[in-house]
Amino acid sequence: MKIAISATGKDLSSTVDPRFGRAAYLLIVDADTKTIIEAIDNQAAGEAAQGAGIKAAGLIADAGAGAVLTGVVGPKAAAVCEKAGIAMLNNITGTVAEAIDQFRGGQDAPAPGTPSPPRTGSQPASPCRQKKGKGLGRGCGTGGCRARQSGRGGRGGA
Repeated sequence: MKIAISATGKDLSSTVDPRFGRAAYLLIVDADTKTIIEAIDNQAAGEAAQGAGIKAAGLIADAGAGAVLTGVVGPKAAAVCEKAGIAMLNNITGTVAEAIDQFRGGQDAPAPGTPSPPRTGSQPASPCRQKKGKGLGRGCGTGGCRARQSGRGGRGGA
């Protein structure tokens, strides 16, 4: 299977670039033989302020990649990959060779067109915080509401 890997260089010892759209190179690799088929110089990386990820996704789709291994595929590029049936594996670190080994080992390999969750520095807001100001202080009704669990807050949104 052909896979694409965002990389800082053109060989297997290069580091995986965490920026998909702004990666210096997009390596098209035969995952079965662990050989580089093509090293695409990602010229979209230095061009416009926006759209680099979309262009990069188009490049790997044109090259016939079935999956992309990178740090993060942004939402607009993810839409292009999904439409092309390209599986997206985010949060990949290390060298290109290590990324291929992880992929071949089947670690966290999603179905084609399925983005893996992006890396974030914070946890999502709790349902109570998302609904703040609604329900007159009666909690969110999810069962995880602190006001409901402590007995404060009326009906608990139920």
